[in-house]
Amino acid sequence: MDPIADMFSAVKNAIMRKKDYVDVPSSKTKERILDLLKREGFIKDWEKVEGGKYDKGTQYTLRIHLKYLDPKKERNAITNLVKISTPGKRVYSPAKRIPYVKRGLGVAIVSTDAGILTDHEARSAKKGGEVIAIVW
Repeated sequence: MDPIADMFSAVKNAIMRKKDYVDVPSSKTKERILDLLKREGFIKDWEKVEGGKYDKGTQYTLRIHLKYLDPKKERNAITNLVKISTPGKRVYSPAKRIPYVKRGLGVAIVSTDAGILTDHEARSAKKGGEVIAIVW
């Protein structure tokens, strides 16, 4: 029911299995979230894959290249991904009350009228919105 939560579960499962990449179905929101995760250094990169298993009509496959901090893949860049706002319970926050994650070491992903932003960007732009997830 929740495609973003499904993407987060796929990423967490791939990290536990020490995979190099994971494939997920596409959406514009997922692309914006992946851009943010890449910019913040939680993933190496992501790409659109032609001929993937999720290619149906206008939907295509997104391949997320995971980032590990050592060659043996013992330490990964993403410790945890937690979905805050769900379809059954939307969580909104004004700019002054956007949560800090791990005292600034993590990132809250916030959907605002200016796009999908990190908690730092949303606070500096004085934009509140829906708190999608937190990552550390």
